[in-house]
Amino acid sequence: MKETRVSSTKWFGLALQSLLVLADFDGIAPSGALADKLGAKSSFLRKVLSNLVKAGILSAKEGRDGGYYLAKEADDITLAEVYEAMRTDPYAKGFLDVNKEECFAPGTQKALAGLIDEMENWLLQGLSEKTVGDLLRDR
Repeated sequence: MKETRVSSTKWFGLALQSLLVLADFDGIAPSGALADKLGAKSSFLRKVLSNLVKAGILSAKEGRDGGYYLAKEADDITLAEVYEAMRTDPYAKGFLDVNKEECFAPGTQKALAGLIDEMENWLLQGLSEKTVGDLLRDR
């Protein structure tokens, strides 16, 4: 079965917003209540939340009284963890794609590919320095 993770800022943003709401939620939050609060479709939100559960960031309780809750403290969840849980391709993928391979010499193509890797590393380094708890304190 194909995983539902994507390299989408929308998914990453919704994941972060969900974590912020859950950090302030008292108890287990049903996906419908989260979706209402965030203005998201329940089915779409559940796909996002399932990736966070797989990554060990959230826990889920099934059943009538089920829902989602943080699997660890907000201060222990880095934004890099959330980013990693939500993507399969580098954030910068497609950013430097060239329609025709003949457009640049092989050395330039290699340099562009290296830049994409560097950009991904910069992004991950920056995200690893901030936690969900930091975002809660910054409001």
